[in-house]
Amino acid sequence: MKYFRSLWVILNLCIATVWTVILIILVGIIDDRKRYTGKVARFWAKWVMLSTGITVEVKGLENIVDGCQYIFTGNHESALDIPVTIASLPISPVFLAKKELFRIPVFGWGLKAAGMVRVNRQNREKAKVSVDRAVKILHARDVSVIIYPEGTRSLDDRLLAFKKGGFLLAIRSGLPVVPITILGAQAIVSKKSLTLNPGKIRFIIDKPIPTTHMEDSHRDALLDQVRDIIQLRKTEYLSSGSTHDNHE
Repeated sequence: MKYFRSLWVILNLCIATVWTVILIILVGIIDDRKRYTGKVARFWAKWVMLSTGITVEVKGLENIVDGCQYIFTGNHESALDIPVTIASLPISPVFLAKKELFRIPVFGWGLKAAGMVRVNRQNREKAKVSVDRAVKILHARDVSVIIYPEGTRSLDDRLLAFKKGGFLLAIRSGLPVVPITILGAQAIVSKKSLTLNPGKIRFIIDKPIPTTHMEDSHRDALLDQVRDIIQLRKTEYLSSGSTHDNHE
């Protein structure tokens, strides 16, 4: 039964993505500040999550002020992380996307129309230029950034090392960093599987960390602070026995 469920989700994902990319390309032509493309992205995320039948419990929405911009920084557990995050946050989201993705016909056009930020990860100097360009984009648009600093999905419950670029972006843009923690997603769909298991996902939004007083030299301290908060949430979840519920 769960295999048919997985196929149903994949079918909905493909249909939703095609329609969303087309709509974002059309809307993005006139939506300079990316307010409406963000609404389209949230529609896509809610469509995908509705097709999964998975319950997402969101905690901490009171920590977000409507109309403000943030750098949301979270752990990366599964292929569901992006739709879960977009559907759970009442914001217009953008991501830092590898420059190679923008070369893909239609999909790349959609990324550009949605205001996704192009980054070069292969060259350190060009990566720094990417950060400065991203700062200008954030100051010109009504969007918040979502990053997963682990860079890849973990194979188990361990939190991987964090990459530093997103924290440098937060400091230079002056936007507050909001730690977000996704719990239970890995038990539903693991990195090496497309099978969708039943379960519940918890999505925790912690209080924003101001960065207006910070300089580039504070980057590592900010990284450690955010990572410690996410690690604490994961430890609390694991020690509570909640993972057992998702394996039943």
